[in-house]
Amino acid sequence: GIFERSGDNLYTNVTVSLQEALVGFEMVLKHLDGHGVPVKREKVTWPGATIVKKGEGMPNFDDRNKLGSLFITFDIKFPRGELSEEDKESARNILNQASLQSAYNGI
Repeated sequence: GIFERSGDNLYTNVTVSLQEALVGFEMVLKHLDGHGVPVKREKVTWPGATIVKKGEGMPNFDDRNKLGSLFITFDIKFPRGELSEEDKESARNILNQASLQSAYNGI
């Protein structure tokens, strides 16, 4: 399945396009029982970003009326291929970001 359970909580990953990550998106995630969980992002979504949907987890073992949370972590699918020089310039103008290149020990 697409869900991992830990206690009362459920965890899943969702992949969105780079365009969706930058401009926002709406989707419906199909839950274990078939109901739809709406997911909407209007701001920039970065790789590894996680949102929490309270009450969308599993019932508590001791109290069936108490539900855990659903944690949704996002992956971003970057486009393949080359951009034209014109497209590169458009991206630079739209994003308007200075270079942030820095090396670090990620271990």
